[in-house]
Amino acid sequence: MLRILPKPQRLEEKEGTLFLDYHCRITIKDNCPEEAYFYAKQLSEQFEHSTGIELSIDRRTKKPHKGIVLCIDETAGSEKTKKAGKEAYCLTITPEGATVSAYAKEGLFNGVQTLRQLIIQYGICLPCLYIEDYPQIPVRGWFMDVTRGRIPKLSYLKEMADRCSLYKINQMHLYIEHTFLFDGLSETWRDDTPLTAQDILEFDEYCAQRNIELVPSIATFGHLYKVLRTKTYHELSEIEEPDGCQFSFYERMCHHTLNTTDDRAYEFVCRLIDEYSPLFRSNLFNINCDETFDLGKGRGKEVADQIGSHAMYIQWVNRVCEHVEEIGKRPMFWGDIIAAHPETIKELPKDIICMTWDYGLAPGDTNVRKLWENGAHQYLCPGVQGWNQAIHQLDNAYENIKQMAAFAHKYDGEGLLNTDWGDFGHFQHPELSMVGIVYGAAFSWNSNIPEKSAINADISVIEYGDRSASLVEVISHMSNQAVVNWGEFVRILENCRYQVAEREVTAFWEKYDEQTENSQKQIEFCNEAIRNDMAKVSALLVGIEEGKRKYIAPILHMAEGQILINTMFGVIKNVHDGQQNPCIDKRALAEAFEIWYYEYRRQWHKISRESELYRIGEVIFWLADYIREL
Repeated sequence: MLRILPKPQRLEEKEGTLFLDYHCRITIKDNCPEEAYFYAKQLSEQFEHSTGIELSIDRRTKKPHKGIVLCIDETAGSEKTKKAGKEAYCLTITPEGATVSAYAKEGLFNGVQTLRQLIIQYGICLPCLYIEDYPQIPVRGWFMDVTRGRIPKLSYLKEMADRCSLYKINQMHLYIEHTFLFDGLSETWRDDTPLTAQDILEFDEYCAQRNIELVPSIATFGHLYKVLRTKTYHELSEIEEPDGCQFSFYERMCHHTLNTTDDRAYEFVCRLIDEYSPLFRSNLFNINCDETFDLGKGRGKEVADQIGSHAMYIQWVNRVCEHVEEIGKRPMFWGDIIAAHPETIKELPKDIICMTWDYGLAPGDTNVRKLWENGAHQYLCPGVQGWNQAIHQLDNAYENIKQMAAFAHKYDGEGLLNTDWGDFGHFQHPELSMVGIVYGAAFSWNSNIPEKSAINADISVIEYGDRSASLVEVISHMSNQAVVNWGEFVRILENCRYQVAEREVTAFWEKYDEQTENSQKQIEFCNEAIRNDMAKVSALLVGIEEGKRKYIAPILHMAEGQILINTMFGVIKNVHDGQQNPCIDKRALAEAFEIWYYEYRRQWHKISRESELYRIGEVIFWLADYIREL
């Protein structure tokens, strides 16, 4: 079965097979840009990895050689394909050879990725076919939170750029609140392992080679928890936090917005933008400006009473945008606040990009449509549904990304930016984000969206080398077995520990009592389902490509973590209900969670810097001690 992701706009399967061996070459035509050599190397390395055979790369064309040809050809394809732009390409495979032709380097790169996917599946015997292809949405992106718990190693970021580019992802954002080595901000990163200027420069170059635009993205309004809790900058916060407040994952999500009435806040933001922007070749700058929950409720209340908090919001965004434009960048911002008054998009710069998000299972189009009617340039932003989870909710990711992609096609979206947040410490292992990333890449490239089982099979084969084509479907079923997710679990624990997740403990538990009335039976059922799915995944390992098996271990480990979270929740709920847990050995359970965390820490360090791992450890250690004392 022929599998290509994203699905090409036009695909004709032909009779015959192209047989490639060591006699064949990869020939770069004279009219190709200098970047074509890197694309040819990608093909050569993929072929050697998949077949063990090396294909040499050549530019000599007087004597033709059988093999693969890369060329720039302005006459290739239909009129529709020619009009599609610089990312369009044609791929022809006959028994005599394969040719990737395009109008620009971007299209040449895309055609090479399609050919690489065929090599992954077919090796030295490629099926004959003809493809004309181009994206229907210009920007297909991935937005990764690297600030609220997990900071990836540069080697991992590069690996993800490689994997994303195979599916023609062409934009990436690394979300920063405090995890860059900003001058004068040592109070915020002194207990962290921040990214450096050299990291960004190196990664920007790496992405550019792979047709990925790396966009600077920093918080410039809300979500400045660590910054606004420091001795130096706490006065810039809209709401003053009392001295000595314990760190709280929940509070980190809800407060700490800049006071827009203080000019020092504006000077602070401009300094961050000026320091960060020179590291990127992108002409975009993402100022974020989302979830400004505290705006006008503290130090700015007097102004809010006079003009309203929304007017304050628009004034601030305009002010920051003005500075972004002064340095030659096009601003981007999140659309959650402006959605309440979509007509005010007209008060912002004409070319500003509004990132309209909705992470629901069945997102509506009201906000998208109203902003579109008011002339907004929009990226539609679904989510990979990993935050707050031990195992990404893949069914939810499929439905959410599918619907948001449909809105992007319907309402002239300039991009689909798939988000990957790190709420509550970035507990989730990033590996399963890859499934959602591919969903976004596929659904934005081609509006003909495949059924979930079909694309899951394609991802299983292309991304994981799973001969059975069933891996992602099994994991998808396993991801639905959380009786309580990590985010809810942490809120429960912070309630027990600090009473900060909800001010009234009774009110907090009332919400859970109804949904977990039969929780013990549900826990047993869900845990057994996870164990069965873990067994199925383990059985598939022998049929998974050897180099890809490393991606499966953390998935199995996080599945065990969900079993422990489900079980721990049952113990805590019984205590709340005044019941005993006669069948649970609490000491053994506490030890099991600590042993699990030991492996969690090992898996973390493979791909991430130390960052805020210790905060997750603190939660688990407190819980283990709490359980032992029950």
